[in-house]
Amino acid sequence: MFTKEKSSDLKVIAMSIDALNLTEQLWLLERIAHQIRIKNELAAMVQDPQIQSELSQIQQEFVASDFKSR
Repeated sequence: MFTKEKSSDLKVIAMSIDALNLTEQLWLLERIAHQIRIKNELAAMVQDPQIQSELSQIQQEFVASDFKSR
């Protein structure tokens, strides 16, 4: 699951978190939760057929405009 190096890094992080006061720990937890939500939303968007279609259309428009500018 974790390499020895990662496990050691995580222990250092955990010790650093333990040194924070409760307000700081809560702020950190909320920040991590926010990052996870953003990553999950982006992953869902990547799988959305409508968004894939829109991205493909945008890419085609850029290719066409780049070709015209040469």
